[in-house]
Amino acid sequence: MTTDIIKQTFKLAKAARETHEDEISEAYKFTRPNRDIWRNRESHTDRTKIYDSTAPDSVQNLVSTILNLLIPQNQQWATLSVREDVKEDVASDIKRLLDKANRTVFKTIRDSNFYISASESLTDAIISGCGAIGMYETDTEIEFIGIPTYQLYFLDDYKGELDTVFRQHQCTAQFLFENYKNLPDEIKEQAMKSPQAQISVTESCMRLTGEKEYTYTVMVGKDMDVIYQKKMPTQMFVVFRFGRTIGEVWGESPVRMALPYIRTINECQMLMLQAASYASLGAWQVNSETAVNFANVKLKAGDVVTVDQPLTPIPFAGNFAITDATIQDHRQQIRRMMFNDVILPPENSASMTATEIQIRQQEFYRRLGTYGLRLEQEFLRPVISNIVKRLQIKGAVPEFVTDDNAFEIVVNSAVKRGIALSEITRDIQILQVISQLGAEATMNVDLTKLARKILRDGDMSPEVLRSEGEIEDMKEQMQQQQTLQQVAQQFVNPNPNEQAN
Repeated sequence: MTTDIIKQTFKLAKAARETHEDEISEAYKFTRPNRDIWRNRESHTDRTKIYDSTAPDSVQNLVSTILNLLIPQNQQWATLSVREDVKEDVASDIKRLLDKANRTVFKTIRDSNFYISASESLTDAIISGCGAIGMYETDTEIEFIGIPTYQLYFLDDYKGELDTVFRQHQCTAQFLFENYKNLPDEIKEQAMKSPQAQISVTESCMRLTGEKEYTYTVMVGKDMDVIYQKKMPTQMFVVFRFGRTIGEVWGESPVRMALPYIRTINECQMLMLQAASYASLGAWQVNSETAVNFANVKLKAGDVVTVDQPLTPIPFAGNFAITDATIQDHRQQIRRMMFNDVILPPENSASMTATEIQIRQQEFYRRLGTYGLRLEQEFLRPVISNIVKRLQIKGAVPEFVTDDNAFEIVVNSAVKRGIALSEITRDIQILQVISQLGAEATMNVDLTKLARKILRDGDMSPEVLRSEGEIEDMKEQMQQQQTLQQVAQQFVNPNPNEQAN
């Protein structure tokens, strides 16, 4: 009965993807043909549609920027933190255990291939609208695998959460024989005779009716025979969308939205290449009553051709200046829709000032807005939550950190950084206005607290920041030094009135 439900759900997931497959395939063919959604049905990569590199380069630039903003490798981009409303009631021992749990979580991430898998899945999300990471456990670690779009099928629930995921791919008969016991006899026989033969494998992870846990199932062959099944407290696959249209399961992407411009610019570039070939080689005509077909004659340098009349060039009436103007305009549109116009400096500028960099960052954060929030909600938070639950099962993280009433996952995302930079700029501007009113007006602002807020919200590395206790100790030491200096100065320069008496 369970297998029948899984198969029926898989058909629904395939139907949900079918309506978008043509457009997604076209988006890949103009950017990353080797990752085409129909790549598993074809044995070769078709790069014949790409005549312009604007879209592929824009994809790569956007992936690199989002990686640096969302998940920088040299920073702890998310933390398990105490909720603000109960922070004062939590003991210091609990906070120390929480810090240790955070270090354990990010050690797990840094020691794995998470960042490579994240870059692959973000590339898919920017092109197709959806990305996915598989989280497979071994005896010693969690392995992250970027799931290509052509292997991915999924459904969402009434809240829009992606809780039903299928992955259909191929494995060798030898791999299946060595890792699974409950195999059909024909696959066992194939593993002995032809170990490298490819077998269709379908993985599913979904919640069945009335159950809180997920059911992870591995099926093989066209008949989808179940060879492995177990209950899991977490989802095996983290699936996220770059953008979303209400009522649609699959997501939207910048590349798919820019497809009209991408199609046109590639067509124009193809025409430009044809024009360049005619401009360099020319097309010629001659009047002749002979039976020679000059279209089949292959001329080489130094050849002598005998004709009744001299060859004359064929004039062309086309105006390719219009095509060149179209290419430049569409390149700008593609870069704008892929956020590259604020990521990179202008083409005629080799460098940018610090002010220009800050303004461009703020503009990028503003425009990324809703997309950044969705990536945080569907990608970063589920990854951290998934890792924490798996580490809890192994006993590496205490159970209490998943109590939603006292603790929460805080993600330092691009959107939050944009808001923080805007607040910093606003606070500094207000302080500059107040300082013009005099020293007494400035006394209304606690400059020490303002400085700490700027350092914290400005994304200063926490390793170099002093704690409030260290600052208080430094203040006391400075006061003691000033007191000692005053006492020493009194001994060196006694009061002249006392000397007179």
